[in-house]
Amino acid sequence: MSLPPPAVDQQFCEISAIDSGSIHRAPLGQFIDVAKVDETADLPCLAFVLRHCRTRDPFVFDLGIRPDPENLAGAIAVITKMGIMVEGRDIPAVLEQGGLSRTDVKHVAISHIHFDHTGVPKAFPNATFLLGAGAKSVIETQGPDFEGTIYAVDVPFERTNFLDPSTEEWVPIGPFPRALDFYGDGSLYIVDAPGHVPGHINVLARTSANGGWVFLAGDSAHDWRLLTGEAKVGHHVRYGCIHEDPGNAQETIERIKALAGCPRVRVLLAHDVPFAKQNAKEGSGYWPDKIVSL
Repeated sequence: MSLPPPAVDQQFCEISAIDSGSIHRAPLGQFIDVAKVDETADLPCLAFVLRHCRTRDPFVFDLGIRPDPENLAGAIAVITKMGIMVEGRDIPAVLEQGGLSRTDVKHVAISHIHFDHTGVPKAFPNATFLLGAGAKSVIETQGPDFEGTIYAVDVPFERTNFLDPSTEEWVPIGPFPRALDFYGDGSLYIVDAPGHVPGHINVLARTSANGGWVFLAGDSAHDWRLLTGEAKVGHHVRYGCIHEDPGNAQETIERIKALAGCPRVRVLLAHDVPFAKQNAKEGSGYWPDKIVSL
């Protein structure tokens, strides 16, 4: 298994992480099967901004937790009942502090519609929003309050594309059977990543002209032990599994593990504790700094 080699004059993306909030006292047993009873974890939330090396097109992946989490509608009741505490971030303000205006963001891809990834889409007035097609029926049937769930999303439908991985434009790449070459030049692929919730998508992007890659795994895995083989998908005694389809989720994890074995591929999780511990204090790799390509 391999990834496509670079072409002549290969285009790629620069990438930066964004501190997009944090979750405190998350029940770890929802994520991994080796967690102790009632063990909890504090999790960072990461979003990302990618910039095409030639066009400089700003592509944002995920929007984190909105800065006013008390307005999370149905989700706030669920997470409060579970004893979870959350902190949000003003992502447009963070980008602007680093020199990128919210009005210049052309594309925002949302990995899935859980509250800690959807932020405030309408704060980006000129962006087209990209969601997996599976999210559309959930939004239409359960929105806008999504009571009894941890869904929370308010995308402007007139500026939203629901991407259907069953169409012919989606082709295999590496270990993944369905991916969309977004710019058409092999620099950024949107990857179908089923198992977590309907419409879950990941991003695979080149980070250099000579063979570097990054894989943004969203919530395909919440804990690195799922990728090292030290754990499998968990089922909490009270709250169940964080994935709506655990079988497909484990299959996606196995695909990411295969990808991680390829040369010069960096995998980053939305709740990447090791990355945050290593880099957050100094801001290394966080916007406007860039993550170094492998």
